[in-house]
Amino acid sequence: MELWKQLLLNGCVKLFWKDEILYQFIADISQEGFEIYIFDCSKWNSRNYHKDLASVLHFPNYYGKNLNAFDDCLSDVVPDGIGFVLVFKNYDIFSKRDPKVAYDILDIIQNNSWRFLLEDIKLIAFVQSNDAKIDFPNLGGMSVEWNNKEWLDQNRGL
Repeated sequence: MELWKQLLLNGCVKLFWKDEILYQFIADISQEGFEIYIFDCSKWNSRNYHKDLASVLHFPNYYGKNLNAFDDCLSDVVPDGIGFVLVFKNYDIFSKRDPKVAYDILDIIQNNSWRFLLEDIKLIAFVQSNDAKIDFPNLGGMSVEWNNKEWLDQNRGL
């Protein structure tokens, strides 16, 4: 079974702790024809994260720099391949600064992922955390799960 199918089985947002596992997943999913967009969230706060999102995702100049605008512009992204992966590094740092917005971004991604599937486009989010205990409430009615290599607590040093 293709990796993207395994990843989307229980929602599009997957958590990562170890960089080497994250980068292996990025390499593997790239081989399946996915475009990769990487964000370093370590310096994100409630005022500046939109600039990074708009720049990396090539949002139009009229991007409104709010979560509704993020939802609208994300839904307009058209990948060259079969889909795209949004990689959020150091997301735990941003999540501690602004937990509601950090959750809302992932929720918007989850909801857009389901809509994209209707158009035969795949959207996946890889969320890297330096906190092995990070957890989020259900997104789009789906739970956020650890990737299959770090699913067990012992594989995250816990």
